[in-house]
Amino acid sequence: MKREYILEKDGFRAIWFEGNENRDRVIIYMSGAGINEKMTIDASKYLRDAGYSILCLGFYLWDGLPKEMWRIPVEYVERAVAELKQNGFHKIAVHGMSTGAGYALLCASFIPDISCVLAVVPYDYVMEGVKNGIFPQNCSVYTWRGKDVPYSKFGILHNNLLKEFITFSRLKNYDMIHMMRYAYDVSEHAEIGRIKVENIHADLLLLGVEADDCWPSDAAVPRMEKILKNTGYPYRVKTHVYEKASHLLGCELPQISKFMKMIMRNMFVAEKKWPAECEKARKDSMMQILAFLQDW
Repeated sequence: MKREYILEKDGFRAIWFEGNENRDRVIIYMSGAGINEKMTIDASKYLRDAGYSILCLGFYLWDGLPKEMWRIPVEYVERAVAELKQNGFHKIAVHGMSTGAGYALLCASFIPDISCVLAVVPYDYVMEGVKNGIFPQNCSVYTWRGKDVPYSKFGILHNNLLKEFITFSRLKNYDMIHMMRYAYDVSEHAEIGRIKVENIHADLLLLGVEADDCWPSDAAVPRMEKILKNTGYPYRVKTHVYEKASHLLGCELPQISKFMKMIMRNMFVAEKKWPAECEKARKDSMMQILAFLQDW
């Protein structure tokens, strides 16, 4: 059974797919930045094939939602969780990829009814909202109860961009493809903007990749693991950082043309350098997710 949730009517935007197994459990599935509704649904196919009930949730970009990433309400997920509980689901997981992984972790830190978090290539700081990739908005990417969630600023975007670009172009360990990664690497990491993963009441699976092309998931995963260990986190935690893999992890890629595959490999350096290893890591990450869910 498929059902559509509309923002104006339901308070969140999502597509519901009822599973035929694991009927006591449900997964709220969210993709990353720049991923539309169809791509989100396609990426969740392996979980639906495993029999899970899936609520594919949009937090921006989908029809009826803002096209820019700032002041996205945590309440989207809170309302979705309330709807699922009302329909008899009491074991609720959130699965997020990339930006969706950060959003999933943040939501779980506010919403205790979430009992499992699957965070694929996450980042553990809430950042400043940015328009068109370069214009800082002096506000948070997320809100809670109508107020900005505390965030870290993209300091580089508040400076002279021409001067910053000249500095960037002279660095040996970055290239044009890694400009976004560079922006995260040189931005402040204020404690106030850190996602308080220690406040989550859920089993946690954290998957990152070394030399992440997009943002520092390779630093975020071990950093969160250390914090959880030091604070005596009482729930199950599993982490893994893949050595040869791309940011395209934890999802089933749709069938794409050779042209689109070429574009993808030029966008993600690892996909071009290690295509076989990237595909192996992608499959392994999906197996890890399914295995983690079995023990939840």
